[in-house]
Amino acid sequence: MTIRRREFLTTVAGVGATALLQPASSAAQTPPTRRFKYSKPVIDAHFHWYPPEFADLIEKKGAKYGVRDIVRNKTGDLEFTIPGYHPYAPRANFRREMSDVPDMLKKMDARGVNMCTLTQTNPHVLWAHPEFGLELAQAINDSSSALCAKHPARFTAALTLPMQDVHSSLFELDRAKRLPGMRAVNITENINGRNIGSKEFWPVYEAIEAANLPIFLHNVDPVSQRMLEEDYSMINVLGNPYEATIAATSLLLSGTLDQFPKLDVYLPHAGGVFAFVTPRMDWSMGTSEYSPRGRTKEFANLKQTRASDYRRRFHYDLILHDPKITRMLMDLVGADRVVSGTDYPQGMAVMDPVEYVEKIPNITQKEAELILCDNPARLLRLPT
Repeated sequence: MTIRRREFLTTVAGVGATALLQPASSAAQTPPTRRFKYSKPVIDAHFHWYPPEFADLIEKKGAKYGVRDIVRNKTGDLEFTIPGYHPYAPRANFRREMSDVPDMLKKMDARGVNMCTLTQTNPHVLWAHPEFGLELAQAINDSSSALCAKHPARFTAALTLPMQDVHSSLFELDRAKRLPGMRAVNITENINGRNIGSKEFWPVYEAIEAANLPIFLHNVDPVSQRMLEEDYSMINVLGNPYEATIAATSLLLSGTLDQFPKLDVYLPHAGGVFAFVTPRMDWSMGTSEYSPRGRTKEFANLKQTRASDYRRRFHYDLILHDPKITRMLMDLVGADRVVSGTDYPQGMAVMDPVEYVEKIPNITQKEAELILCDNPARLLRLPT
């Protein structure tokens, strides 16, 4: 592996109700180039952090569960290697910028973001023995909730589940959903290589739907071996969008969306190419207006006629890196299904969500406020 690719992957690896309704006073440093004024909080629903308690627990107990080479680097950040094969994040680095709360708040202000939803990224907890995975998830959830309680106008959180064990996940969901600030459930787009539409995970989805919480999907260890290159990395540029596409398609074709009709699912990286590839699925189902045959028996279990009919069952973030393509997405799924989410502070993040949204061709103030304010607030079940 070359130094350039190693450095790139290391970066990627790290990489009251009334109060909730008011823009935070500390976020008054709005960047000057704004087309519109927003009377509601601007929300970033795809924001990553590492609770210090999570890092401390790995440092204290990780070696017992196969974690190797646990060290604090020269800046005091924890680095380690988790067991198993993890090409996307071969070594984890808990960067200080993802745990230093004053710095996080300062950067939110500079970005014109009033509120963020705390979510997890690599290494997550799926690699761990179920016993340790549950302990890690609880450390994350308790710490995230404490931060939400301290800054209720600035943070909400998506609770983490040890999905490698369904029983432990149900236990932790029942416990953590009661914690202050918990507004969503963070689930990875594959569970240790298994597609998330598998029926083995349905008991968790049933409990999430009953709790009236949305699922916030996030990538971990995207496919495939062919994306690992010596001098550049397709695993990030292509792998993350493809993981979102596979996850959404799995939920659709497995019948999961039909089984849980009230379940809201948020797709990172704008759902990859899912919204754009559904006409191809329609063709394979025999339900496209251009298809020469009738509906095929392989898809007879689906309640909707076409795969395209499921596009609006999902919510899509901003990570397309081209406002013109975001307009195409809006035309396909509706402006009410596009949600401000940036992947901050990772390497592919949309740094300024307000600027990005306001550059969408022909964007109206109503559409901009939907994407930046109303849609994430509705998805997170915030009071309006």
